[in-house]
Amino acid sequence: MRTEQGTPLADRVLLIESRADEGALAAIGRGLPRRSVNEEVLFLAYNYADVPVGRSFDCCFRRSDEGDVVWVTTTVVAVTQQFGVGWDTIPHGWKTLTVLRFEPEVPALIRDLPEASGWFDQPISLHVSDRATWQARATSRRQRMS
Repeated sequence: MRTEQGTPLADRVLLIESRADEGALAAIGRGLPRRSVNEEVLFLAYNYADVPVGRSFDCCFRRSDEGDVVWVTTTVVAVTQQFGVGWDTIPHGWKTLTVLRFEPEVPALIRDLPEASGWFDQPISLHVSDRATWQARATSRRQRMS
């Protein structure tokens, strides 16, 4: 178990690989609730800490260009893994199939992700974080470039 407080601020990001296709939802997503129009089922890579369902974040940004940020409230709605059983957290170090709610709407960064049938089909391309984490990463980038 690893807490968010036990994780360096700049590392507190959800790592998004892709959107789940219909085959993935049928095979893996059985434990997930029906999603609403502003929710997406996403393949997440190894998680930085135990993150509970209900946890909200402030933004999404590209892994390749962290300056390309979209300010959108992003909430963890539901989590499962290969056995299709719903969990109450995204566990530290696990790859998960996770429902995220975006408010006011799903941003283009998310809508434009490719669909996949499993983990590793796509590389990590997006991050989700809080404003403080995004700012810490931006400060670190500027310092490396100086």
